[in-house]
Amino acid sequence: MAKELPYFKFEPNQWENGNIQYFNRSIKGLFIDLCSMYWSRLGELDYALALQKLCDGNTTELDLLMQKDIFVIQDDKIVIEFLDEQLNEFQETSLKRAKAANKRWKKKGKNAIALQDTSKSNAIREDKIRKEKKSVPTKEEKIKSFKDQVKQTDIFKSKKYKDEMFIHFTEYWTAETKSKKLFFETQKTFSFQARLRTWINNDQKYRDL
Repeated sequence: MAKELPYFKFEPNQWENGNIQYFNRSIKGLFIDLCSMYWSRLGELDYALALQKLCDGNTTELDLLMQKDIFVIQDDKIVIEFLDEQLNEFQETSLKRAKAANKRWKKKGKNAIALQDTSKSNAIREDKIRKEKKSVPTKEEKIKSFKDQVKQTDIFKSKKYKDEMFIHFTEYWTAETKSKKLFFETQKTFSFQARLRTWINNDQKYRDL
């Protein structure tokens, strides 16, 4: 763990009003341990490792946390979204610091050749970014693409859901955020199959209550 990341931010309001309140103190404590492991590994945590180290191989409590979307599993790795957001913020800050350091080196006349190569690379990237911005899809196009990808999943094709559930699922994940991104675009990873499966399971569970 880098010295720059000795701890993660904890928001009491989200904790008090989040899905974690469905659980008892034991499972809440398990989640805090899980967050600590996740953070210390910079977001790279195998599910199998967490299961063995925290639960002695018993999946019961981790399954309960997953059912409430406290975390998800992608490619056999655990994903905790609120911690990923903080890790992404740190990465962006590090890049800004690196750029500032490069400017200082340039003023001092050191590593001139390396800086020239870097500048060329940056220019190529910036040119690529400008071209990509020109072809940025509209909100409507992104929503259509989202729906099309959902329809390609095995779960959607199985028709084990009601039409209104698909509408609610789409409206939830394509809602526009303050940053003008659609909600699903703010996630570090997004598996349409896994998200849809969790949504259907929760939808059915609440209907049975």
